[in-house]
Amino acid sequence: MKGKPAGPEMQGYFRSYVPPKSPWSRLAAGQPGSVLVLRLMPYILLAATFPIAFLDDTAAEYADFAVVLLPAFTALVNGPVATACSTLFVIAVISVGQDALGLLPYPSSSWHDVPPVAIIGVLCTALAWVRNRMVLRLLDMTLVAEAVQTAILPELPSHVGGARVAVAYRTHDGSPGLVGGDFYEVQETDLGIRAVVGDVQGHGLTTVHLTEALLGTFRERSLDDPDLHVLAARMERRVRMHNRSRTEWEQSFATAALIEITPRFDTIRVVLCGHPAPLLVRGSAQPLGARPMPPLGLADFSLQRTEIREATLMPGDLVVVFTDGFIESRNAAGETFPVVERINAHVAAGVRNPDRLHRKLKADFQSGGYERTDDLTVLIIQAPGATSR
Repeated sequence: MKGKPAGPEMQGYFRSYVPPKSPWSRLAAGQPGSVLVLRLMPYILLAATFPIAFLDDTAAEYADFAVVLLPAFTALVNGPVATACSTLFVIAVISVGQDALGLLPYPSSSWHDVPPVAIIGVLCTALAWVRNRMVLRLLDMTLVAEAVQTAILPELPSHVGGARVAVAYRTHDGSPGLVGGDFYEVQETDLGIRAVVGDVQGHGLTTVHLTEALLGTFRERSLDDPDLHVLAARMERRVRMHNRSRTEWEQSFATAALIEITPRFDTIRVVLCGHPAPLLVRGSAQPLGARPMPPLGLADFSLQRTEIREATLMPGDLVVVFTDGFIESRNAAGETFPVVERINAHVAAGVRNPDRLHRKLKADFQSGGYERTDDLTVLIIQAPGATSR
């Protein structure tokens, strides 16, 4: 990426799987084009009404309102500099009126109109300055949220231990920040590549503490724990410790899919903790289903030991792991996203590169109009040994 030091190639996140549809949504999302139109709106209004006053006397009243209220309209959508310029413009227009300097037949203004307009303009400029300070503070808070996200969920390199990796992550539409309940990690260890994709109960910043704790446990224990049973038990204990001092209604849980790929890339092992089954993609996508244990933090409700699902891995195979926010997204017809169908179609077309595949899935998501009601994460890992495009 530009501006970064030399090192492993890093991939970018998908900031949104669905672009805003309506003009209001695009405006609320801060898209530059929509914001620019909004900033220019007071001047567009003035340009549409002011010339009419010279052509039609009956329209002069409307033009008067547009001129006098220009500083207020400008302060709503612009900063103090633009508001001050609008104030000076209005004062200049009033000053050339036929009862002031008398240079123009319109407006019918006198010198007595200048002081109240100037006072209102100064107040609008001050309010615009205060509003700008508040916006800057909110932007600082957004930067802090991005820093938290980077600290908890850093961008993954495009290769981990010889495997190709791609990840897409996005908080749900109603999230107040950039950090959600989903988490993921891929690590190279002496035991092979180990990965986790999970989903903490809840959304937004309330999930940060448990998300950070689970990722810290995985990053530390995945290096040494002999198998996924032990690793899942460590993460279960971490959630229990998180809930220890909490009331029954304050306790949290998390789903997780733990993945292990052996150093020779010939075997994959999966443990599911209340999480959707990953997909193993060779000729087509097949779920790596296993008897799941309950979500992390709810192991007391399990009646049997967790099962490790083991499958053969071939060169070029893909492993697709996702959270329920991806497969439960619905379009206007109420249909969920057909992830298996879309993956099979792209693989049949020869798309096996993880980065290209998740960009294809993004395009499918957008074109289908699927809307997220939960955090969304998709992790794709490709075993080495085969060319992909």
